[in-house]
Amino acid sequence: MCDTSFAAEEVSLALRVLNTYEGEDTDRVHRAAVALSQGSLHQLASWICGVTPPLDNFFWLAGGVEPGATDRQAFAAKWLSGFYDKNRLVRQDEAGPSRPEP
Repeated sequence: MCDTSFAAEEVSLALRVLNTYEGEDTDRVHRAAVALSQGSLHQLASWICGVTPPLDNFFWLAGGVEPGATDRQAFAAKWLSGFYDKNRLVRQDEAGPSRPEP
């Protein structure tokens, strides 16, 4: 699953992220999170961190990236992915110059 979704050098990191989920229906949650992340490690981490019961909501969102998704599902999955992109944590060297303190 991770081999086909992530770059070769990121597979071990993706597996480590997936292993942080300790809830129920692990295999299905992992498949859904990988699909929703679309090959992005920070997206994968965000989706895994966002899994909360009831899992039906998470699986409904995962349907948004599948063929035959409703417009509502596709919009919700895309919107949350955009939110995760906008609010992603970055390393200090990626962040650019820091703002001076007031």
